[in-house]
Formats: sequence, structure tokens, C-alpha cells
Amino acid sequence: MSDVNSERIASLQQKIANLSKQLEEARLMVKQWSDASAQLSRNAAEARAKNQGMGRGLGGALFGSKFRSAMRSAAASSNAAIAKEVAEKRAKIAAGKSQAQAVVRQIQEELSAAKEQYRSFKANEKPQRQAKSVAIKKSSDSIDLLQKLKEAHDLGLLTEEEYEKKRRKIVSDI
Repeated sequence: MSDVNSERIASLQQKIANLSKQLEEARLMVKQWSDASAQLSRNAAEARAKNQGMGRGLGGALFGSKFRSAMRSAAASSNAAIAKEVAEKRAKIAAGKSQAQAVVRQIQEELSAAKEQYRSFKANEKPQRQAKSVAIKKSSDSIDLLQKLKEAHDLGLLTEEEYEKKRRKIVSDI
């Protein structure tokens, strides 16, 4: 029984180690999705900043107001395209991050269950060892009593009937 429990405990320890590693990897995946979202925001801001300068400067001064107006219109169109692209990518990122977070929650639940099962086995193992120890001590004490009983009988201190009665009682207690 103890070997089975030891194997079960070792198996649970391995499972806990594996789940802990998977949890670390899943959390890393969530962080990667968060980092991708932040990078997307930075890239979009840089692209919009480039658009903002369109039509200004020397070209705007040389070519006039119609040129500046055309450039502002092109910048607005470009910003709209950027916004649309960002929205699509942000939706994909949000879905990926949500899936990664779901995996993290699932692994955390499995890990908690495995740890609880491990604690339960460890808690059950201790009383079993103590009970086994008590049983061994009790049987050892009973054997000593039987030897003393035999000596008392051999010395003539007990009759055959008394000896058998006490011997049966000790043996039944074992």
C-alpha cells in the first residue's frame, strides 16, 4: 500500500511540475499578446504622425493651398486606413489574448486540483505510517508477552488451562 502511495505521490509531484511549467509558458503567451497590442499602438501612432506632416513644409509653400488640401485629404484617407487595419489587428490580438488567458485559468485550476490531491495523499500517508508503526509495536509487545507467558508456564507458575486461556487472548489481540 505504501509503495502505491509513494508512486502516486511521485506521479502527482511530476504532474505539478509539468503544470507549473505549462502555466509559466501560458503566462508568457498572454504577455506576448499584450506586448503585440502595445507595439501595434506605437506603430499606428508613428504612422499617423508621419501623415500629419503631409502638405507642410517647403512643398506646401511652393505648390499652394490646393496641394496642401490634397495632402490633408490623403492624410485623412491614410489615417482611416490605419485605423481600420489597427481595429482588425486589435480584434485578432484580443481574441488571441483571451484564448491564452483561458488556457492560464484552466492550467491554474488543474494545478490547484493536483496540489490539493497531493496534500491529501501526504496527509493520509502520515496516519497510515503511524498506524503501521503502532501495529508493529503492538505485535512486538504481544510476542514479548507470549515469551514471558511461556516462561511462567515452564516454571510452573501457571496451569495448562491458565496458560492456554491467556495465550489465546494475546494471540487474538494481535
